[in-house]
Amino acid sequence: MQIKPLETKTYKYGDPLFKEVVNFLEKKYFHNGGGEEAEVIVNWSKIEAKEDGLVSIYATNSVISSAIKRARPALKKIDLLQEGATLYFDAKAMRPLHMVLKVLRS
Repeated sequence: MQIKPLETKTYKYGDPLFKEVVNFLEKKYFHNGGGEEAEVIVNWSKIEAKEDGLVSIYATNSVISSAIKRARPALKKIDLLQEGATLYFDAKAMRPLHMVLKVLRS
């Protein structure tokens, strides 16, 4: 499937191409594990979360598609980059980060 490339820039909720960019990323990164250099970075700044109400996730793999599928209504802004994207979600949609860790018993 050929996916039409879009301009590398920031798209905000309400922009005419926002939905197209979201759909583009969801399809492009579906089942895309990335290579050995794939990255996922969660940026949860208390200041940004309090002032702007946003938490961001930068990724270069299928985390992009999965995050869009799980919380599309909370997606407020996207930085479309040459490699990957940064997704900005409403902070209310994020669980505490300690929840990503498994409980291990010794």
